[in-house]
Amino acid sequence: MALTHMPANQMAKHAGLVLCILQLLVYADGIAAEQYRVLSGDSELRILVFRAGSLATLAHNHVISSNALAGTVLLTDTPSDGAFDLHLPVDSLVIDDPDVRAEEGSAFSAAVSEKDRAGTRRNMMGVKLLQGDRFADVRVTSQRISGDYPDVVIEAEVTIRGERHLLDLPVIVERYDDRVIATGSKEISHSDLGLTPFTAAFGTMRVGDPMTLKYRIVAVRGDDGGQ
Repeated sequence: MALTHMPANQMAKHAGLVLCILQLLVYADGIAAEQYRVLSGDSELRILVFRAGSLATLAHNHVISSNALAGTVLLTDTPSDGAFDLHLPVDSLVIDDPDVRAEEGSAFSAAVSEKDRAGTRRNMMGVKLLQGDRFADVRVTSQRISGDYPDVVIEAEVTIRGERHLLDLPVIVERYDDRVIATGSKEISHSDLGLTPFTAAFGTMRVGDPMTLKYRIVAVRGDDGGQ
């Protein structure tokens, strides 16, 4: 997987122009397309990460969640003619919300103290992971969409820490009169995103490389959505 470095200001301009260019191409081809705005409060990203190492029983599995996804979806009757551009402020990521942990079942049933939650967040925002002091957002932009409604696969470009990575994301698309709901999950690894899992005690306590993404995107037609 090739990585491309891009300064933050150029990255923002690039992401903002993607849908404008795609819209021009779609309309030039005479394809009926409608624009939808993502509803942040109704949309959600969850990331499940799992403990590893010989002392794993002393650590926790973690659920990282956010309800701050924002962006635009361009929808047509043919999935391959659609597109989307999403962004997620890294500061919105919540570590081990008790209600969210409860929803994820027995693997996340153990209580996590506020001290441990704060430590996990500090590690996540550090130099080996999100570098939150340098990079405020993660951006996800569609590159290609295949399949037929409701089951599609999106080749998505994920820009994280100023580097771009490609992921194939399975999505179930539900289309309604005034909105679209897209849901899915994907097993990936930290290395797929150029990240290094946290490790301590000479590797005897660490975060495993595999993780699970769960996503639900709710978007409404026109400009009625929220950023």
